[in-house]
Amino acid sequence: MVFQSAAEPAETLIVTPRQSPAATSWLAKMQVPVDSLIRSLDRWLVESVHASPAMVGLVHLLVIVALTLLLAWLGGWFCRWLSRRLLAAESPLGAKLLSLCARPLRYVILFAGLSEAVEDAWPAMRGPGRWIAGTLFVTAVMVGVRGLGSLSRLLVEAVVRPKLEGGEDDSSKSSPSTPRSSSGRALVPLLSKLAQVVLWLAGLILILDHFGQNVSSVVAALGVTSLAIGLASQQALSNIIAGLVLALDHPFRIGDRIRLPGMESGEVLDVGLRSTQIRMADGSLLIVPNADLVTARLVNQSTDHGVRAEVRLNVSAAFDIDALAHYLEQQAVVVAEGLLSRPAPRVQLLTVGDKVDLALIFWLTRQADLPLLEEQLRRVALRRIQELVAQQAAAAAAAAAAAAAAKSGSGSA
Repeated sequence: MVFQSAAEPAETLIVTPRQSPAATSWLAKMQVPVDSLIRSLDRWLVESVHASPAMVGLVHLLVIVALTLLLAWLGGWFCRWLSRRLLAAESPLGAKLLSLCARPLRYVILFAGLSEAVEDAWPAMRGPGRWIAGTLFVTAVMVGVRGLGSLSRLLVEAVVRPKLEGGEDDSSKSSPSTPRSSSGRALVPLLSKLAQVVLWLAGLILILDHFGQNVSSVVAALGVTSLAIGLASQQALSNIIAGLVLALDHPFRIGDRIRLPGMESGEVLDVGLRSTQIRMADGSLLIVPNADLVTARLVNQSTDHGVRAEVRLNVSAAFDIDALAHYLEQQAVVVAEGLLSRPAPRVQLLTVGDKVDLALIFWLTRQADLPLLEEQLRRVALRRIQELVAQQAAAAAAAAAAAAAAKSGSGSA
C-alpha cells in the first residue's frame, strides 16, 4: 500500500493494492476479499473523513488485527467442534488429531496475521518495526512446526506402531501376543525423529525464503550431503530399509518357523534393523541380512495358533507302512502331550520304491521347543525301525532254521 506524504493534499492520495509476485496463487486469491475491503475503507476514510496517511495506517492495523483475532478464534472453534462430531461418530483418532491441532492453528493464525498487519500498515518501515514483523512470522512458523510435530508423533504412535510391533491376535485372546519384530520398537522413535527433522528443515527453508534469502543453495547442499551419506552407507541403508519393509509387510514374526531356499527350517529369534537371527535345528544361530530376506522366496511354516513340525524317515518298503504310521502318530501324541495344536499328527507318504520316504507332520503351540520334540520323535522312530529290522531278522532266521530242519528231516528219512 503506497500513501502520499503529509504535505500533499488529501484529495491526491493514491491508493493501490500491494502487488504480490504470486498473485495467481491460491493464497493471493484468498486475499482478494480482504484487499477489496481495505480499498473500500481507504476510499471512505480519504473522501469522507479526510484521514491522514498515519490514520489510514492505524486503521489498517486495527482492521487486520481484528480479522486475525476473529479468524484465530474461528479456526480453533471449528477444529474443536469437528473433533466432537468425529468423537460422536466413533472416530477417536480423527477427533484426537483435530483436538491437538486446535491450539497450534489458533496461534499460527494469530502470529502470522499480526506479522501481516505490521507489514501492511507500514510497508516501507525499517528498523524495529521490521524486526517485530519478522519475529512474529518466525514465531508463527515455530508454533506450526511444533504442532505438526505433535501430530506426526500421534500418527506414528496410533497408526505405525501397531503395524510395526504387532498386537494381540483377535482369534486367540487367551494366549499372549507375540511381537512381530524388535525392529518395530526401534523404528518407531526413528520415524518420529526423522519426521521432526524434516519438519524443522521445511520451517527453516520457509523462514529463509520469507526474509528474501536464496534457499536453492541450502536445498542443493542438503541434497549433496544426503547423496554422499547414502553412497557411503549404501549397504547399511539397504538393510535398514529392508528391515522397515519386513516390519510393515509381516512375512513372518518372532517365533515363526521359516525355511530359506536350499536350507533347513529354523525359528525366527529376532528381526533387527540390519539383520534377522534364525535358530537352526542343530541349535546354531544363522544371521541373515534383511535385504536378502526381502528378495528371497521363504516358506513360513507357522500360523497364528501353531508351528509346523516334521520328522522325515527313509525305511524299507518291506515294512508294514500302515502299522508304522499308526505307531508314529500315537507316539507324537505321547511325546508332545499338552503341546499339540490342530490338525492332528499324521504320516504322509512322500516317495515309493525299494525304500519309501515318510514324513511325520504335527502342529505344536508357539511356546513349544520344536527342535527338542523333533529330536525325541526321531529317536522313537529309530528305535521302532530297529525293532522292526530285528523282528524281520528273527523271522528270517526262524524261517531259515525251519527250512534247514525240514531239509535234514527229509534227508534222514
